[in-house]
Amino acid sequence: MTSDPIRAAAWEILRGVERGQPLDPLLDRARSRAPADRRPFLSELVKGSLVYRGRYDHLIRAYSRRGGLPKVRERILLRLGLHQLLACDSVPAYAAVDQSVTLAKSVLGSGQSGFINAVLSAVSRDLAAAGGEVEALKRHFPDPDRSPAAFIAHWHSHPQWLVERWIDRFGPRQTEALCRFNNAGTRPTFHVLAPHDPVALRDRLSDAGIRTGTSPLCDRALVSENLLSRNEIGGILEAMPELIVQDATVQAASAWLMDGARGRRLDMCAAPGGKTVHARAVSGPGSGLVAMDLRPRRMRRVAENLRRTGLDDVPLLAADALRAPFRGGRFDTVMLDGPCSGTGVIRHHPEGRWRLDPKTLEANADRLLALARAAHSLLAPGGRLLYSTCSLEPEENTDVLEALVRETPGLDYAVDGSRDASMRWWLPQTDGADGFFAAKLCRGEAT
Repeated sequence: MTSDPIRAAAWEILRGVERGQPLDPLLDRARSRAPADRRPFLSELVKGSLVYRGRYDHLIRAYSRRGGLPKVRERILLRLGLHQLLACDSVPAYAAVDQSVTLAKSVLGSGQSGFINAVLSAVSRDLAAAGGEVEALKRHFPDPDRSPAAFIAHWHSHPQWLVERWIDRFGPRQTEALCRFNNAGTRPTFHVLAPHDPVALRDRLSDAGIRTGTSPLCDRALVSENLLSRNEIGGILEAMPELIVQDATVQAASAWLMDGARGRRLDMCAAPGGKTVHARAVSGPGSGLVAMDLRPRRMRRVAENLRRTGLDDVPLLAADALRAPFRGGRFDTVMLDGPCSGTGVIRHHPEGRWRLDPKTLEANADRLLALARAAHSLLAPGGRLLYSTCSLEPEENTDVLEALVRETPGLDYAVDGSRDASMRWWLPQTDGADGFFAAKLCRGEAT
């Protein structure tokens, strides 16, 4: 049997990701070279192997006679084979095993392919004996009643330290629901920009063959029922400048944050530009909105989003928010969508969960507090600081704001001075969309 070029391409992408390269450019380049009818299979192999890496590594340990995990190259091959066996209904079991062995011979040499064959064949036999029920393999995993964190981490394929944190906050049942949601894949959600009519845009999308549903979180959110490639999404956006891609929770959070925002406004960490476009669409021309981000390359994305939507009258600036080139007290509203761990959007980045580290949260908290201090310094008396992240972690959210309020005379929670009323969480396991945090703070009036 000859080696399948699509499986070989998946192997190369996963090797690159393992070395620390970003997934999306690798996958986009490989998809552009692949036949159109095989691109979905390539994406499934790559993303599925990354999403279920934890589950597959646990099975590799269970079925390997060597003890422990093999070297990285063998692990990647086995993850690819296991994903075909356990998650790709269109791939017969024999083909999953044979193609994995053939690929192993081409990238490892024939002397190493026997191990790949032994592990996958053993899993295939057990799966066939169980009538193809993947759930039967749970017997190899920790007992969920005795060791819920270990079971959830391995079966639902998340770092165990992160699962343990979530269990402490949400309990085992909600944590399992959260991890299951993160593994379920994504369909794009469109935001119908004001003042355009969501019903009319939904009809236009339907005419283009894109079925959408509405979201209970935001009346301007249209959730695609189609699986769309990045190129397909790009084509839709070019044809319909009234739309941007923005998750329903982000739309809901942005609407809540902007309610009551006024005067001169700064979007402090603006890229990729969704919230800037949203703010400009809501506030109209002449709103005094300015958008800023650190790197010129990221600001070009903001500029492109504003250009495409016809809202390109917003001044743009590439600058460090910690040393923003504005006088103190310049703005009535500062929006800070801070850089964070992204634990609320894990489903969008299948490789991201494996790059998180407990130390990252502490480092992010320090950076976010520094940014929040800088944002406060730019507020005019009576001005509002609108803070948000796509993190589920208190260190990057409530802890930052509580520290800022404690150390800053005159800064208070903006909604009736109430901490709870001035902060909102959106959780994937309960809201069925991205995890998001938002809060409103207010600088005191001048005395």
